[in-house]
Amino acid sequence: MAQKLTSREKSLLLLCVGVLVLMALAIVVNDFMGRRKTALEQITALRNQKRENDSWMADREFWDKRRTWLEKTMPVTDSLGRAQGQLLEELQNQALDLGITIQQQTLPPQSTPNENYREVLVTLRLRGDQATLMQWLSTMQSPELFQAVRALEIELDSRAREKTPQVLCNLTVARWFKPESGL
Repeated sequence: MAQKLTSREKSLLLLCVGVLVLMALAIVVNDFMGRRKTALEQITALRNQKRENDSWMADREFWDKRRTWLEKTMPVTDSLGRAQGQLLEELQNQALDLGITIQQQTLPPQSTPNENYREVLVTLRLRGDQATLMQWLSTMQSPELFQAVRALEIELDSRAREKTPQVLCNLTVARWFKPESGL
């Protein structure tokens, strides 16, 4: 037989049930706040992405013109090895014409494939008159040739005996071609 609860036991039971209800409510509120925080972060990220996408869409005409220009003017090559050799030969001839000495030349391996272009690289160690070398380097990058300077290190040649300042230069030049599948 069950005994009747005293008023003190009833109040303790109510207190225990109240604590359990409060703890359950705290767990539910904590879960809700966590989900709300995640949802608000996602909303903020999506708004930022939409803003960025809107700006890209506003510039669509500009980028379409660029894509058309690339499709028309980007050079094509059958052999990246041959294209790399031609680039090296062009750079050697230009340096020779300007009186710049090539101390070392390297044909680095082909870079990892890219869906937008194929690339050949040539690395040179050069020595020459500072003004001449700087002037030549300023003409090196060209959107029309699809050519860019990937790496450049210049230092004064402290052992030079010439009257004009001489520099040593480590140079990596890249040239880009249409991907095999076209643009």
